[in-house]
Amino acid sequence: MTNNPKKAAAFWIGLYLFFVLLPLVLSQLGPVPAPRGFVAEVGIALGFVGLSMMGAQFALTARFPSVAGSLGQDTMLQFHAQAGVIAFLFVLAHPILLIASDPGYLSFFDPRVNAPRAFALSTGMGALLLVVVLPLFRKRLGMAYEWWRFTHGLLAAFVVMVGTAHVVMVGREGGYTSVLWKQAIWVALGVLAIALLLRMRILTPWLTTKKPYRVAENREETDDTRTLVLEAVGHEGMAFKPGQHAWLTLGGTPWTLAQHPFSFSSSATDPKRPAFTIKALGDYTRSLDKVEPGATALLEGPYGAFHHENDPTPNLAFIVGGIGVTPAMSMLRTISARGETRGLVMLYANKTPDRIVFKDELEQMREELDLHLVHVLEDPGELADTTAITEQGLITPDVIEKHAPPADDKSWTYYICGPEPMMNAAEHALLDRGVDPGRIRSERFNIA
Repeated sequence: MTNNPKKAAAFWIGLYLFFVLLPLVLSQLGPVPAPRGFVAEVGIALGFVGLSMMGAQFALTARFPSVAGSLGQDTMLQFHAQAGVIAFLFVLAHPILLIASDPGYLSFFDPRVNAPRAFALSTGMGALLLVVVLPLFRKRLGMAYEWWRFTHGLLAAFVVMVGTAHVVMVGREGGYTSVLWKQAIWVALGVLAIALLLRMRILTPWLTTKKPYRVAENREETDDTRTLVLEAVGHEGMAFKPGQHAWLTLGGTPWTLAQHPFSFSSSATDPKRPAFTIKALGDYTRSLDKVEPGATALLEGPYGAFHHENDPTPNLAFIVGGIGVTPAMSMLRTISARGETRGLVMLYANKTPDRIVFKDELEQMREELDLHLVHVLEDPGELADTTAITEQGLITPDVIEKHAPPADDKSWTYYICGPEPMMNAAEHALLDRGVDPGRIRSERFNIA
C-alpha cells in the first residue's frame, strides 16, 4: 500500500464504494420484478445500499492493519461513525418510501398478517435506532464504555441478520432476489459480516494469549495519571511504530469486556518492554492504581498511522493537550534512542502545572534534542524548575502563529492529539495559515 495518504484514501474509498454498491448492481441482473413506481424503486435501492453499508461497518472496525495502517485510527473512526448514520438513514428511508408509494406495505409490520415477520422487522428497526443513538447519549445515560461496546456489536449483528433474512424472504416472494444465486450472495455477505465480528471479539483476543506480558512496573506520573510498563514473557515483544496504539487487556482471560486502546508512550526501540501512560477518565482507568507488578497483560496490535516513520518531512511539530502527549512522547523517546537529528516543536496544553505529564523528562529533552517546548497553561501558577516557554490560556491561532514553524516551510509535519475542542481549533488554525492538509496528522482518543 502506498505511503501517500491521499492515494491510500482514494484506494480504500473506491474499494468501499465497490463492495457497497455491488449488491445493488447484481440485483439488476437476471430476472427482475416489474417496476413499482419511482418512489418505491428508490426506496428499494436505498434498502439494498443501506444494508450493504451496515455489513461494511464490520469491516471498518475489524482492525485490519493494512487498512488502519494507511488511513489511521482517527480517520477510520470518523468514517465509521458517519457511514453508520448514512446507513441508518438509508435503511429508515426504505420502508418509509415504500409505504408512501403504497400503504399496503404496512402489512409487513402487521402481526395479524405475519407475526414472526412483523416482530423481526420491528425489533430490527429498534435495534438499528439504538446502534445510532447509544454512541451519542451513552455518557448521559451513565452507560459504561465496556457494556456499550459489547451491546453495540450485538445490536449491529442482529440488524444485519434481520436485514439479510428480509432480503431473502422478499426475494422468494418475487422481489429482486428471486433467484437462488442472488439469495446466496446476500447470505454470504451476512455471514461474512458476522464472521468479522467473531474474528474481532473471539479469535483475535485468543491469539493474544500466545504472546503474554506481565506488568513490570506501575508508577504514578501525576495524581491522576499512571504508567504501566509491561515485559514480554517468552517472546520478542510487539514491534510498533512510535505514536501507534494497542488494545490492552489486564488479567488471564482475553475475552473480558475490559479491553481498551492506549497509545504507546515508550520508545519503539524496546519492543519487549512497551509502556502505556494512562489518565484516570473512567471506572476502568481509575482502578489502574490497584494493578500489581506481576499481573498478566495481553496486547493486541499495533494499530494506527499516527507516527513519523516513512514521513517525507524531517521536522516534527506537536500540538498536544493533556494525556494526548503520550504518542508524541513515544516519538520523542524513539528519536532520542536512535540519536536522530530533527527539528522539534511541542505546544503542550494543560490546565495547571501539576497536570503536566513527563514534565522533568521533557525539560531534559529540551536540551538533548534541541526541542522548542512551549507549555500552554490555563492557570500557570508557579512552573518551577523549567526554562521552557510558558503561555497563559489556550492553544489559539495566535499561540500557533507565535511558536509554530512558518506555514510555508514544507519541511515540517504537524501531529495533533488531545481534547476534541483543542484539536479542532488547532486543525482550523493550521489550515487557515495555509498548511497543506497532507502535513497534518490527528489522533482522537474518543472511541465512542
